[in-house]
Formats: sequence, structure tokens, C-alpha cells
Amino acid sequence: LIYLNTITKQIKDIEHLVNEFSDFARMPKPVFKKIDLNQIISRSINLNELSEKDTTFNLLKPKTKLNINGDEEQLNRVFLNLIKNSVESIQEKKIKNVDFKGKINVDIKEDSDYIYVTIVDNGVGFKEIDKSKMITPYFTTKKKGTGLGLAIVTKIISDHNSTILFNSIKNGAKIEIILPKYHD
Repeated sequence: LIYLNTITKQIKDIEHLVNEFSDFARMPKPVFKKIDLNQIISRSINLNELSEKDTTFNLLKPKTKLNINGDEEQLNRVFLNLIKNSVESIQEKKIKNVDFKGKINVDIKEDSDYIYVTIVDNGVGFKEIDKSKMITPYFTTKKKGTGLGLAIVTKIISDHNSTILFNSIKNGAKIEIILPKYHD
């Protein structure tokens, strides 16, 4: 029942996303409040774990709350989108090798001022893709892609005074996000 509620909520969120971002230029300003980043990231992973039985998800996070000043809905979209991209990248590799086992590692670290989120997958990676094009609205390498996913992610991260880096690694992709911590 909890899963059903989560899925229903996510479907509503996705409907909302489609409507809200139908015009990328009118993206709303973030509504900032104190939120726990651990919770947002855990939720994105839990949702994908349900549908992706052949992929191993590893989440390494501090036991403490990691509060940031952010827009919960927008940051939820960022992590849902990034995890979904990793999942799709792994599925692309699976087409060539049915027995391929996907792995997505999410590592959350902190220091006194920042929270560092690293997402590493063993999917197809970004090797052949021009990284500046990758974040341009409407650029896509997917058959059914809108080309808005990473453009939206980059805009939300930028609106949160944060940084995102996309790196190709030997077997997959690595995304690093640096967010300022919430200070009272």
C-alpha cells in the first residue's frame, strides 16, 4: 500500500511536471525552505528500485539530516531525472548484453558549508556527447526524449546557487552536485 501511494504521488508529480514545464521559459522561481536532502534523494532511489530489479542501487549517506535551503519539489525533480537517466543508460547497455547488471551508486558527503552528491552509474556514459550541448534545451540523444531533462536539472541547480558537473568515466557516467548547506 505504501508503494502504491508513493507511485500515485509520483504520477501526480510527473503530470504536474509535464504541465508546469510545457513552456521551459516560464519555469517558476524556486520556493525556498529548510529541507532534508537525504530524504529527497532516498525517495528518488526507492521509487526506481521498485521497477529496476536488475540494477543495484547503493546509497551512502551520513546518518544526520542534511538540511539545505531549497525548493523540495524542484530538487525532487532533479534527482528523479538524474536517476532516471542513469537507469535508461543502463537499459541501453542491456540491449547489447542481456545479462548485464546495472549499478548506480549515490554518495552523499558533507563538510561545514557544503553537501556533495555524487551519482555514478555503469551505463553507456557521455563519451560521444558534447557536454555543452547536453544541457541545451531540446537537445536529446533519446528516441522519445524531449531534450528538457538536463536543461531543467541545470537550471534548478543554478537557481539553488549550486554546481553540477557531468563526467565520463571508464564504464559509465559520474555526476557531481555541490549544494550550500542550510545555516540558521
